[in-house]
Amino acid sequence: MRLPKILWVLVLTLVACSSGQQSNYAADTSQVARQQDTSHYADLYPLVIQDLNKKHVTESGSYYMLTQFSDSAVKITWGNDTIKRTYDEPLDFMFAERLNVKWENKNYLILDYSTGSGAWLNVVLPLNNMEQVQEFNNGLCFDKKYNLFVTEEFADTVLAVRNLKTKATQFVIEKEKPCDAGSNDACLDTISISSKMLYYKWTTPHKYSDKKSSIEKRVRVTI
Repeated sequence: MRLPKILWVLVLTLVACSSGQQSNYAADTSQVARQQDTSHYADLYPLVIQDLNKKHVTESGSYYMLTQFSDSAVKITWGNDTIKRTYDEPLDFMFAERLNVKWENKNYLILDYSTGSGAWLNVVLPLNNMEQVQEFNNGLCFDKKYNLFVTEEFADTVLAVRNLKTKATQFVIEKEKPCDAGSNDACLDTISISSKMLYYKWTTPHKYSDKKSSIEKRVRVTI
């Protein structure tokens, strides 16, 4: 049996309405799911949510700011009176909550955040529009005058001194008295750098031992 033309129009209209309602329902449920996901992360990391789009200003007038990238990640924006930049790499809420300013001078703003027990990551943000962002593990000290950044290394290469401007690196090696601990940080009792002179106290077998012995060392930085 053939339906009259007017009935076909009514049937097609009902089908289209039903399809549209289903599509709208799917979109609505998807949006609710995204909102629930965001709410979940907001409950876990309320300090990150509170800090979004707020400038953390340093003593010298530089700043960094967190902007939302997704429901679980942010991006770092930084600058001063003359520049404003955004780092391309997103940062998870978990790490963003631990982010803080570690060192700074007129050339760099250096942030850090913990990535685990005895491990942290440093983000070196250049205060200009030319240099790229640099990342290093376990930064220990910074010579503000000469842009020299010192990091903990592994095995008998205990330290690396890095010139942030020239990208040159000078390694410090300890072969005679190796560290018996899992990381060299356990044998680095104190460490500092100033005017291209690196000072550190090397304690073996490690600084927590009852039978430890220490020796103070100086290394002239030539890079």
